[in-house]
Amino acid sequence: MLPARIGENDTVAKVIVCCADSSPQALGAARFAGALAGGLGARVVLLHVAARTTAPGVSAAPLGQERLAESERQAGAAILAGVCREAGLPQDTELRVELGDVAGRARAVAEETEAMLLVIGSHGRGAVKRALLGSVSRNLAGDAPCPVVVVPPGTGLADA
Repeated sequence: MLPARIGENDTVAKVIVCCADSSPQALGAARFAGALAGGLGARVVLLHVAARTTAPGVSAAPLGQERLAESERQAGAAILAGVCREAGLPQDTELRVELGDVAGRARAVAEETEAMLLVIGSHGRGAVKRALLGSVSRNLAGDAPCPVVVVPPGTGLADA
């Protein structure tokens, strides 16, 4: 159960999970998460989720699967390092790369870390595109284990 005000009760985990990719929206979300964490005395877990990649002939063999997964992890780690640096997050920010479905993995990490908030950037798609393409932020807002903050584009955080 959440306290009356976030950060009011010391028994609530002081973790903010922030989803990140290489988009300007993710940078804005990371800056927002960092500002919230600073104000609440929380730590940030910066999360990148990469889809599992397949390649004909390579992904069929277990060793090939592991090489593809390791390549995705390395690319994700590079993305997170860049977002962390550009967003001005503290050096002790936890950088975490997961493979799989973005909403599912974000939900799992938020639950595992007992996050007080989950922060994600919105790509600002209209209602028609959102209905056709699906929306990770909308999916998470519906059943995340903690409150979800969706940072919309144009908030000025991506350009700060």
